[in-house]
Amino acid sequence: MEIPETQIQKDKSTSPQAVIFTRVSKNVQNYQRQIDDLTTYATKQGWTVIGVIAEKISGSKSNEDRDGIAQLLESARLGKFKKVLVSEVSRLGRRPSQTHQVLEQLTSLKISLYIHQFNIETLLPNGKLNPAASMIFSITADMARQEKETHVERVISGMQLAKRNGQMFGRKSGPLYTEAQLLRKYAKAVKDLQLGVSIRKVAKIYGISADTVQRIKKLTKTPIPELPE
Repeated sequence: MEIPETQIQKDKSTSPQAVIFTRVSKNVQNYQRQIDDLTTYATKQGWTVIGVIAEKISGSKSNEDRDGIAQLLESARLGKFKKVLVSEVSRLGRRPSQTHQVLEQLTSLKISLYIHQFNIETLLPNGKLNPAASMIFSITADMARQEKETHVERVISGMQLAKRNGQMFGRKSGPLYTEAQLLRKYAKAVKDLQLGVSIRKVAKIYGISADTVQRIKKLTKTPIPELPE
């Protein structure tokens, strides 16, 4: 749902503007209860709900793949509201690292996040971080770090298992080209060598290593004399 500019202008002087952010994972699920609960709470607090951003997407998706998160952060940067209301932290996402990014960006913009699950706001009325909410930041930061470490451990474990099963990683050992392929690829270099151009100069001309030029030279049937430089 778009956040209307007219509503923002009309209510700006009367009460804090708030946006409800909701998310469900499946099409069969309904987020109306989240909206109703948060709207009721906002009314009691005297906040004006200027819009609802609703997503039907898995919370495990990255922020870059979520249109709702993109809209939320873009509207936040434009200063359209001062509060974001969610039923629980997991509505922002189920990946701790992604959730922590959203929390950090909202806080840097002086936008308070109200979490209905804990009945708590991340910012105090003076705009400073709520000490009680700082625990949420610490937990999400720790979980994000653990998530990253777990991912690295899984990658390493997977590679070790693959190696034990005979799977190879990286470029195969051995030369990139067969002898015939090498001579065809660097036919001009062969001619220069036959004309007596030095290995060092041939390497520089064709942008290849001296070892490769030496190999080309050895592959020729007859000795190739070098001209004095």
